[in-house]
Amino acid sequence: MVDLPDRVEPRFPPTLEPAARARIERAIARAADINASHTGLAGDASLLGFASAARGGDILFHEACRRQGIDTVIVLPFAREVFINRSVAGLDSGEWPARFKAIWAKTPLERRHVLDRRLDDDDAFSACNIRLLELARQHGQVTLIALWDGREGRIGGTGDLIKHMRNAGRVEIISLNRWLPKSEKEIASS
Repeated sequence: MVDLPDRVEPRFPPTLEPAARARIERAIARAADINASHTGLAGDASLLGFASAARGGDILFHEACRRQGIDTVIVLPFAREVFINRSVAGLDSGEWPARFKAIWAKTPLERRHVLDRRLDDDDAFSACNIRLLELARQHGQVTLIALWDGREGRIGGTGDLIKHMRNAGRVEIISLNRWLPKSEKEIASS
């Protein structure tokens, strides 16, 4: 997720959004090319992207998929409004809530999955990750594209999702750490 203004250790400052967008777009194009080489079908309509819809990497992923003609599936751990308050809102820049709502509105009902976990449920994000992977595996071959700072983090975070995926498909990690300016890297590593 894009950092909130009060974040002490930078992980994904808003200034890195353009770089993240470009890398996500390239990763999606590579995954589509790999799929085409396996299926022999360029622009295969059966391709689907699967992600939650938090501000940052999730929303960038949905937007990039759709620009490339790939439909997406959304999985939320909480009810829609609870999720917006917890994982989308909070920044004056980026227009994240409006972008979330635009993606949500363009997603068919059958491709919206809300787990309705409670906000205080420690396993809510992990359950969301597991459901994302289940749905993706049911659909076919899976390539995980992860925008990640390389830290283990909490259960249900990106590192946890990567652990679930390591032996089950292709993983492409887009490293946030390499884009942080030197002063922010020093802060992040201390």
